Amino acid sequence: MALNDGNRPGGTLADVGRFGGHGLTLGIATALFAWIGSILDERFHTGPLFVLLGTFTGFGAGFYSMYRHLVLDRSEELRDAAEERDPDGRSE
Repeated sequence: MALNDGNRPGGTLADVGRFGGHGLTLGIATALFAWIGSILDERFHTGPLFVLLGTFTGFGAGFYSMYRHLVLDRSEELRDAAEERDPDGRSE
């Protein structure tokens, strides 16, 4: 689904919400894991160790979620659409 796909009514607004949701997921995952890391740092007196680990872990988890939804799910949609057009797998 391209951002400027003119075939769908209201498609641009839906895409803005969809991509904005992915950005929020990335930000919230990063902030949540950093916050958990700060709590662990206070409890174990380890300085910024767990904050840094939490930040990178949250960013990695949020990025993986975004990648999975934007790239992997999209490739499955395209493969399914190709199979619907040509169920035998033959091209003419």
